[in-house]
Amino acid sequence: MKIPHKIFGVAILVFVLMGSSILYSTYKLYQVSKEVTDLAEIFIPLSDQIAEIDLQIAQQELHVERLEKHLTTVKLIDEELRELDSGLVPEHLSTGSEPLSVKRKRLETERTALREKIAREEEDFVSREANVDAAIKSAEAIVAEAVDASATIEGQNTLKTLLPLLQSVDQQHSNLHAQMTLLITAFRQDSPMLFELEQLIEEEEDQLAQNMKATWERIAHFTENAALQAEEHERQALIVNIVLAAVSGVLALLLSGLVIRGMLQPLRRLMDGTSEVEAGDLSGEIIAGTRDEIGDLTRSFNNMVLELRKTEEIKDKFGQYVDPRVVSGLIGDPNMELVNGEKKVASVFFADFANFTGISERFTPGGLVKLINRYLAIMSEPVTRHHGLIDKYIGDAIMAFWAPPFCTDGDQASLAVTAALEDNALIEQFRAELPDLMGLRKDLPEIGMRIGIATGEAVVGSIGSERTKNYTVIGDTVNLGSRLEGANKVYGTDILVCKRTYEMASASFEFRKIDDLIVAGKTEPVSIYEPLGAVGAVPDQQIAYRDQFEQALAAFHAGDWSRAASGFIECRKANDRDRATETYVRRLALIKRHGAPADWDGVWRLDSK
Repeated sequence: MKIPHKIFGVAILVFVLMGSSILYSTYKLYQVSKEVTDLAEIFIPLSDQIAEIDLQIAQQELHVERLEKHLTTVKLIDEELRELDSGLVPEHLSTGSEPLSVKRKRLETERTALREKIAREEEDFVSREANVDAAIKSAEAIVAEAVDASATIEGQNTLKTLLPLLQSVDQQHSNLHAQMTLLITAFRQDSPMLFELEQLIEEEEDQLAQNMKATWERIAHFTENAALQAEEHERQALIVNIVLAAVSGVLALLLSGLVIRGMLQPLRRLMDGTSEVEAGDLSGEIIAGTRDEIGDLTRSFNNMVLELRKTEEIKDKFGQYVDPRVVSGLIGDPNMELVNGEKKVASVFFADFANFTGISERFTPGGLVKLINRYLAIMSEPVTRHHGLIDKYIGDAIMAFWAPPFCTDGDQASLAVTAALEDNALIEQFRAELPDLMGLRKDLPEIGMRIGIATGEAVVGSIGSERTKNYTVIGDTVNLGSRLEGANKVYGTDILVCKRTYEMASASFEFRKIDDLIVAGKTEPVSIYEPLGAVGAVPDQQIAYRDQFEQALAAFHAGDWSRAASGFIECRKANDRDRATETYVRRLALIKRHGAPADWDGVWRLDSK
């Protein structure tokens, strides 16, 4: 299954669960909405009407009480006025300084005010009756219309029981109103039925109160139940939402974990395989355990490793003939600067096996190849280790060079000198292996090595025909390096370098100047030097000898033959094995016999290579 299908499947499952939660919540909210609709559109307005009925009836009863009070007061005032008219002054009116006429006037004013209040109370009593009737009719209309419109079965059942109660309230109120009216009339007329009417009114009020209470209880019970049911539906919806959300989350995590695990395991194998490839191990192969994109990627990775393995095999084979760094560059990027010839500062290194001709005569062809291969293996290792490129093997000779991008620009000369000094030191190791290589214990040949290093501008790149090319270096610097290698035979030295090599490497190595000469095929003189060792590693005695030699050399170049001769004789006394000193002693003897050249300029000319 493809990765998008896996992810889409997880999303669909979560979507179904969340959709179920939404549908259930919607259903519960619909139920809550029906219950709230009944409350808002039916029972709350109905409660308002019942409250209005109750209030208006209470107001009527209050009007009756006020009328009873006011009528009683009017009767007392009428009685007092009759007593005043008959000449009998009541005791409570005879006291005080107020004249009887004023008292009469005040009583009449009070009676008039009371009669106005009685009239207003009677009007209000009648209007309350109309209000009660209107409220009861409105409540009955609400109930009648809402029986079929109620959104819940419980609401319909409650409304069906409310209608008879309202009708009963209407009938009882009509009876109560009639009895109150009779009570007011009886109170005006001092009827002997007054007490009985009051008893009947109290009974009617109790009965009406019971019906009103039953109505209120029915409405309150439904309201409470509706609120509880709405709360329960909300709670159920919340619980279901929480449960489904939790289940969705857990399933999403589990399924996502399984999908991710199924993706990460092959990805980790790919990462491990990539690390192995990065470390150079191309032997592994990753099993493609899935048929998704990662499986496709794994198979592509295995194909890539197979191609890399083939490339490495090619590099290994060609690396025996061409420096592996050149092979890597040519295979990796055939358009890089390795291909096109470019002028660079290069240090060119020539090393030759001294006395090779005499040695080769003592070997069979197979033995000679074995000897040369071992010699070249030992002497090539410092060159490649110090970032030099082996250009070619010319028989027993090694040609190598240092140039960017294979070394840091500016380090060419120092690296070449380092490799030359190490090669010179390894001659002793090669000499120690000669008995085994030659099968001899006595009469071993003298083994030596001559190295020449020249530094300067040269063309570096892939040079040759379209069919056959060689990554090499060409130019005067190459020729100079070859001539310096041969010049070692003249001076009896092992290593000679040009002046530019000396200048670039003098911060790291101690040198001895050997001569100013013009090599074969050149017209310009070049200063040549012999490297002695790293700065700080050369003994003080050797440094002193170097200075003594260079003073004698300076006298020789200046044509001061006497001082030069004495100087080199002193050098020979200090070191009778220095063949460079012997070279100058022989030259001074020659000059002494034949005289100095007339055009002497301090430069020695080599006619042979």
